[in-house]
Amino acid sequence: MPLRDTSYQHWDGVHLNVWGRRMVIARNGLNSCLEVKGMRQLVWMGWVAALGMTAILFLVGQLLVADSMVVQWVANLNPDLQAFAETLTTWLVQHPEISVHTTQNILFYYACVYLMRFSIFLLAIVMPLLITRDLASNAIIIYSSKAVSRGDYLLGKFATVVGLLLLTWLGPLCAAWFVGNLLGPDWRFFWHARAALFHILLYGLSTMSILGGLALGVSAISSKEKATGGFWMMWWIVGFVLVPIATRTKPWLRHLSFNFDLDQIALAIFRPGNDVEIAQENIPILGDMLGNISPETMMRLNNPSTWGAVLALLLMLVIAATVIGKRVKAE
Repeated sequence: MPLRDTSYQHWDGVHLNVWGRRMVIARNGLNSCLEVKGMRQLVWMGWVAALGMTAILFLVGQLLVADSMVVQWVANLNPDLQAFAETLTTWLVQHPEISVHTTQNILFYYACVYLMRFSIFLLAIVMPLLITRDLASNAIIIYSSKAVSRGDYLLGKFATVVGLLLLTWLGPLCAAWFVGNLLGPDWRFFWHARAALFHILLYGLSTMSILGGLALGVSAISSKEKATGGFWMMWWIVGFVLVPIATRTKPWLRHLSFNFDLDQIALAIFRPGNDVEIAQENIPILGDMLGNISPETMMRLNNPSTWGAVLALLLMLVIAATVIGKRVKAE
């Protein structure tokens, strides 16, 4: 019997495995992101965008219903728009396996690209919550003294970024695809639109992984909160300015913009140029409407700089991993 009662009791509760510890880090990180002022409202904006995509898919599907409100509304349009709607309806009815795939693939390509930019902006807001604050408070040392390795810590932080992107980007897009096809007039829409869902998942998962690595690297650059968020926004905005200039001077400089590289990956996965050509061939009026598209634009759609984008993103990830390796360690 000990001389002094330490009130020690053996732990009889549930023991968490290594993935449990990682999930605790990810859950706490995601909750911290959602507690940022205005963040929940911004997350809802992503779901509002998904609602808009669902409405567009519903309207396209209603063109197949003879007595629908959409068909009645189209009848009141000017002759050119009426002819376009009638041709689109005929194409949907006669070749749904092509028309549904083409229409949804183009729509979700643009939805993925523009909603991704919204998510990149949200990452700038939560950038200090990833690694920056832990560096400022020397929390890495405390974590290292517990049953949390550096790998557990980084994996938990990476899951925080992925969780935020899942809430604001991939989740809304997948929900829009499912509900939009659920409201369609034919259950076969799910099968015809399967390629669009595959492209959404392939592009979404790969891009979330890339953005997660880059975000962790930027957040580990400094222990000052404004510095990391500002650097992320500056890198993103400068990329928009650099791309048109580099296109006319030195095209390889465009790959310094991670947004441009991600856009090239989207073009390589969705291939919207092929869908535009198919739509032009099957809807002559649409071909006339899109006749003003320059050959350079069609060339960019059909020939993205895929390998240059992949190599540039890999180099960025290597640099980010180097920064993380040097900064995130117990001293």
